[in-house]
Amino acid sequence: MIQVEAGPVTTLTIDRPAVRNAIDLATIDALHRALDAAVDARVVVLTGAGDRVFCAGADLAQVAGNPQGRREAGRAYARLLARLSSFERPVIARLNGHCIAGGVGLLLACDLAVMVDDATLALPETAVGMWPAMIGAFLLRDLPRKQAMELALTGRKLTAAEAVGLGLVNRAVPRAELDAAVTIYTDAILARSPAAARIGRRAWREAADLPIDDALALLAERLGDVMDTEDATEGFVSFLEKRTPTWKDR
Repeated sequence: MIQVEAGPVTTLTIDRPAVRNAIDLATIDALHRALDAAVDARVVVLTGAGDRVFCAGADLAQVAGNPQGRREAGRAYARLLARLSSFERPVIARLNGHCIAGGVGLLLACDLAVMVDDATLALPETAVGMWPAMIGAFLLRDLPRKQAMELALTGRKLTAAEAVGLGLVNRAVPRAELDAAVTIYTDAILARSPAAARIGRRAWREAADLPIDDALALLAERLGDVMDTEDATEGFVSFLEKRTPTWKDR
């Protein structure tokens, strides 16, 4: 269901290719457990099994005839998006194939994303009488309202190049280059201060919806928190000594 490759780069693979890596309550629970166990991770990579679909969203077969189950699944999915977006380590979406419906929410909750260039991204929910509700919490921050509404109302498929152009994905690459492109990001993150990334990512989330003066005041305090870390001291000293820093994550 969820395959885990643990380590400084921890890879979580949604392993349900028979249903296009769709997620159900059990898969959501497994993802939470995998994140709980990612104690050695400096960066997490989220991907799907196979080479066709990253994630097709909800497993409709499990909720189609169960209205109460649909509500429960929706709440569980919302909690998962919140968990991914607030996880203490950077999360990279490795889009090994098409990104559909709830899969788009997983993508948007991640910090960075690399996509194979022959894949598409789409929100087809209205075709089955649904709406990409929780996805909008991220999409309306990443896109102008009319562009977000176009995707939700029409279900238009975006090419990988269009997804990059809209800023939903960082890079689109040929399939043979996908892992190398992800590694560029993971190597860069591993070479830099984990404490700075942890405090800084949390600060940007906290400041995102504040008025500008409040955001600046908050961020000035959080920068002070960063500068008080051992990593910051190590960064300054190693720069002056012209050596590679040894990070402590504190």
